[in-house]
Amino acid sequence: MTAAAGSGRRLRRFGTHLMLVMILITLPVIGLISFLDYQEVEQRLIAEETLLREQTEKSVVEMITLVDAGLNLFDETLDHRMEEGFGPVLAEYERAKRDPGKMDLSRVREELGGEMDIYIINASGVIEETTYPPDLGLDFRGIPYFYDRLTEIRLGDAFVADRVVAEISTGKLRKYAYMPSPDHRYVFELGLAEPGFREDRTALRYGDAVRELVNLDPAIREIRIFDCLGTLISGEARPDDDRRLEMVRQAYREKTTLEVENATAGKLVRYIFVDMGDGSYPSDMSLVIELTYSTNVAETKLAGMLGQHMNVLLIAI
Repeated sequence: MTAAAGSGRRLRRFGTHLMLVMILITLPVIGLISFLDYQEVEQRLIAEETLLREQTEKSVVEMITLVDAGLNLFDETLDHRMEEGFGPVLAEYERAKRDPGKMDLSRVREELGGEMDIYIINASGVIEETTYPPDLGLDFRGIPYFYDRLTEIRLGDAFVADRVVAEISTGKLRKYAYMPSPDHRYVFELGLAEPGFREDRTALRYGDAVRELVNLDPAIREIRIFDCLGTLISGEARPDDDRRLEMVRQAYREKTTLEVENATAGKLVRYIFVDMGDGSYPSDMSLVIELTYSTNVAETKLAGMLGQHMNVLLIAI
C-alpha cells in the first residue's frame, strides 16, 4: 500500500508539473501571437487612416480649385461693367485739374448708380481719397506683393480687373478693378459692393463644396477655410484662434502643409496651403484649409482589438 501510495503521489506530482510546463509554454506563445497580431492590426489601421486622410485632402483641394474656377468665370462677367465705370472717374480727375482733393467723388459715385465706391491710391500705396470712409488712409505697403502689383498698374496704361475678395476693414465681399491715372501719379480703384452680385454668386461656396467630401472621413471633426490674409471665410470662430491664425499665416508664408497634434485631447490639426495665385489678378486667391481630425477613431478600434486578445488569453488560462 505504501509503495502504491507513493507511486500515486509521484504520478500526481508529474501531472501537476506537466500541466505547469504546458501553461508556461502555452501562455507566452498565445501572448506572442496576440502581440504580433496587435502590431499588424495597428500598422494596418495607421496605414488605412493615412491613406484616407491623403485621399480626402486631395479631393478637398481639387474641389476648392474647381469652385474657384467657377467663381472666376462669374467674376469676369462684371469686368466690362467696371471698366466703363472709370470713364466718369477720369473725366472728374481732368475737371479737377488732376488734383484728387478737388474731385467730387460723391457725385461721381451717384453717376455710377451708387453701387461702386471710388478709391484714389497714391504712389506710396495709401488710399488718399475715397467715398468709403473705413478705408481712408489704408496703407497697402503692409501687403508687399499687393503694393508691388499696384505699382505696376500705376506705371502701366491698362485697365486691370480683380477678383471678388473680402474688404480688409470689414470682411465684406467686393469686386475691385484698377486704372492708372493719365499722369501715372495715382491708381484709381472701383469697388462694387456685395448686393450687386450676392444672389448670383452664392450658388458656389467653398464650405458647401467640401462639406460632403469630409463627411466621408469619420475622423474629421471640423473644417475651416482662411484666405491669404488669414480671414476666416468658412467655418466658425474659436477661442484659440490667435494661436491657430499663426499656423495659418505660417502655412501661407511657407506655402506648405503644417500639422499640430494634441495627444491629450486626441486631436490632430492640419493646415493645408492651396496655391491659387494668378499673376493676372492683383489679389492672391490662395487659401489655407484647416482640418481637425480625431485620433481616437483608430485608438478605439485598437482598444477593442486588445480586449478581444485579453479574452482569448483568459480563456486559454
